[in-house]
Amino acid sequence: MAAASYVPTTLKLAQVSGSPINFASDTLVCLLVVAGGGLPLTTDTGIEYISDVTSGNAEVTGTGYSRQTLTSVTVAYDGSTDTQVDFSHAAITFAQNAAGFTNARYAILAKSTGTDSTSPVFLVFDPGVTLSAQSGSVIFTSPVGGELQWV
Repeated sequence: MAAASYVPTTLKLAQVSGSPINFASDTLVCLLVVAGGGLPLTTDTGIEYISDVTSGNAEVTGTGYSRQTLTSVTVAYDGSTDTQVDFSHAAITFAQNAAGFTNARYAILAKSTGTDSTSPVFLVFDPGVTLSAQSGSVIFTSPVGGELQWV
């Protein structure tokens, strides 16, 4: 299976009619979850908050694992077109640890409010494989052109 990213439909609505995420100033985090109930549902009846994800897909555990705060976040006009805005960030690293996790299946990007039941998810990333930090670090990099693009 090829890697793919999904934006929850509930976020799309909240960005224009609810409590939007300020991608430039809010605290944004990445957490890893197991396969559990499969790919978290991102339709209008699917996930909205971190707690919605972790109710069906447990967060990974293992020595050295913790949620990572996104750094060097940028939201800017795309340089190649005048109709697109890009969101990107520095590489997210879950460091190698011999006793670390072995079962990460999805990466979840969310705004952290300090409470999972009020922390909105804005991206579900499916790498297409199960990830382990036991033999090497797990690193997610923002692709050229940004992790998200608003057209």
